[in-house]
Amino acid sequence: MNNVPKLRFKEFVNSWRKQKIEELGSIARGKSKHRPRGDLRLYGTKYPLIQTGNVKNSNLYITEYEKAYSEFGLTQSKLWEKNTLCITIAANIAESAILGIDACFPDSIVGFINNKNSNVLFVKYLFDNMKTVIQRLSTGIAQDNFNLDKMKLLNFIIPNIYEQNKIAFMISSIDKKILLLFNKLKLLNLYKRGFVQRFKKIDVSQSFYIKDIFNITRGNVVPKRSLSPEN
Repeated sequence: MNNVPKLRFKEFVNSWRKQKIEELGSIARGKSKHRPRGDLRLYGTKYPLIQTGNVKNSNLYITEYEKAYSEFGLTQSKLWEKNTLCITIAANIAESAILGIDACFPDSIVGFINNKNSNVLFVKYLFDNMKTVIQRLSTGIAQDNFNLDKMKLLNFIIPNIYEQNKIAFMISSIDKKILLLFNKLKLLNLYKRGFVQRFKKIDVSQSFYIKDIFNITRGNVVPKRSLSPEN
């Protein structure tokens, strides 16, 4: 069935088509085969290891991580290329973000690599839009989860690649501005924290006047006005 959205760019007139995720690119689960996962031989500094929490806490692109694999760790995993879309299927379900670096991730995350008919940013926004649907499908008796087979059954309504590109550019431009503001907020919080720490170092055993720290001025008193008809 063809679909026409109510809101779109005026130069596009073709209907959107229903497609499965495998029609838009290749998709597979991450790998972390070795047990126990706490084996110290797995870890080093060379190959970033992305966890579900890193996906959830990323605004758009994943660049931060807590652990990295060693050469031994890489042998039991897989190194995914930058621009791979990561989608969580356990713990933080249906969160998505794009790799900003080459990295590994476990089987609690699915990796999607777009083909020539899809824009990876647009597909990421599709998953954002379907998050509540996926989370509802993931609800189970013992533990919430969403597997790859369920994901392959989802129907996505997709425009042609040119319209995808324009939509993705517009929305990602907004996301990038949000990220800039978020980073500015983090810097301001750090500045505030440092300022507060300086106050904690004041030697209270010495006498000082508050005027030596702050400039204090009095406000002006506004005279009362009569509410009589003459005024």
